[in-house]
Amino acid sequence: MRVLMVVRPASAGIRAHVLALAHGLLGRGHEVELAAPKNADVTRLARDRGLVVHAIPLAAPLNPVQDPQAIRVLSHLISNGDFDIVHAHGPKAGFVGRLAVRMGGRGVRPFVLTAHNHMLTRSETAATARWRYRTVEHSLERYVTRYIAVSESIARELTEACALPAEKVVVVRDGVDMIPFLAEQDFADSRASLGLPVDAPVVGLAGRFSAHKGLRDLVAAVPEIVRRVPGVRVVIGGSGPLESKLRDQVAALGVDESVAWPGHVLDMPRFLSALDVFVSPATTESFGIALIEAAAAGVPSVATRVGGVFDIIIDGETGLLVAPHDPKALAGAVAGLLGDRRTATKLAEHARRRAIMEFSPDAMVEGTLAVYADALQATVGPPR
Repeated sequence: MRVLMVVRPASAGIRAHVLALAHGLLGRGHEVELAAPKNADVTRLARDRGLVVHAIPLAAPLNPVQDPQAIRVLSHLISNGDFDIVHAHGPKAGFVGRLAVRMGGRGVRPFVLTAHNHMLTRSETAATARWRYRTVEHSLERYVTRYIAVSESIARELTEACALPAEKVVVVRDGVDMIPFLAEQDFADSRASLGLPVDAPVVGLAGRFSAHKGLRDLVAAVPEIVRRVPGVRVVIGGSGPLESKLRDQVAALGVDESVAWPGHVLDMPRFLSALDVFVSPATTESFGIALIEAAAAGVPSVATRVGGVFDIIIDGETGLLVAPHDPKALAGAVAGLLGDRRTATKLAEHARRRAIMEFSPDAMVEGTLAVYADALQATVGPPR
């Protein structure tokens, strides 16, 4: 099977997803090529891994100048590439990709579109962006053979909030390369790399300091965590637009000595191995790859009851869930796990087993291949 993947200047989760999927398909004997912006990270990494990459002028936002050009270039590529499947990732690639497929001629080709993020139910999405997204999907839905949602909550958004046909929407959860996280780390070295004492109780996270990550709720919970767990250290790794406000909030609460700011984290396996509890206070979450990484690393998690978190954490079985925007509940759950190592260990063991079984790259690749087979059957007969 020949597959053309279309992606905008992808970063973080989408980039990792595309590369892992391409690697898995190639390993199963399929041919995979990528259409992506010339200077994007995903393009460079794909070429480094031996993928054929076609440069297209695909900007992240809608662009009335570049988009028609991208459609023409992609249409020509599709028309001459003899691809069995065109698979776009994200709404922008989906918009350009489906128009290019219609212009490409030479018969009907299955078009698969993966939705990686919430677009209509995320509070940070501007009203104009929501309207534009809904308008595009309603008007061009007939050109999509199958939608893939990386979590149940995104599938519900597509079928309920966006009113797309349920029979076209399939959930294929993201797969995570867990091998680096399963490897044993030097605990003392991990603690030293963060400037933390070996014997301190430690809770933390690493990510982008943006509003939907709920970091202000975590900081608000710190005084109660400190009161209940003497000597605790709260590690907030990463950077982003809210950093100065978060630091001011920590100072105003008088908990500077209990909070560590290691900056951007390059080695997540080592970072996670330094934690006793991983925390995810997000107010919205499309999936939650960091929770799977924590599970693979053997670290128990406390997270909020939002979005794709429900796909990963079973409350009381593979982690603890609390309501979003509730620092008191967050502090209680974190302090409870720090004080009950037996429960923490049990949750971590169950989470690791489930992560290995259900969230591997192999499971993602096999699920995607099943969608391809279904899409081919629905359009051009039996898959070849």
